[in-house]
Amino acid sequence: MFPGSIVRNLSYLKDESEIALIRALASWSRVVEGAAESHEAHRISNYLYEVASEFHGLWNKGRDDPSLRFLVEGQADLTRARLALIDGVRQVIAEGLHLFGVEPMEEMR
Repeated sequence: MFPGSIVRNLSYLKDESEIALIRALASWSRVVEGAAESHEAHRISNYLYEVASEFHGLWNKGRDDPSLRFLVEGQADLTRARLALIDGVRQVIAEGLHLFGVEPMEEMR
């Protein structure tokens, strides 16, 4: 990451898709706890699929509307907030894969 990349104020994220993704990420620990208590591992895989789908939807919105892209020229705080959101998605998906014994790839070739 680059210096100053840690964002403590995500108030720059205002689009409904960004908020929905934040809410989904916030439910991660409850999903894991519920899956463990009920012995239903599929809850985790379903959740990871939903998070990936929401992220993909947000990515596509940015393709159609330049103001929703993750990197917005001249808006460093907004860009940092969106990069923090991406990092949150990365962390949750990596942790979920780890629970299943899958090591995530650093990059696709």
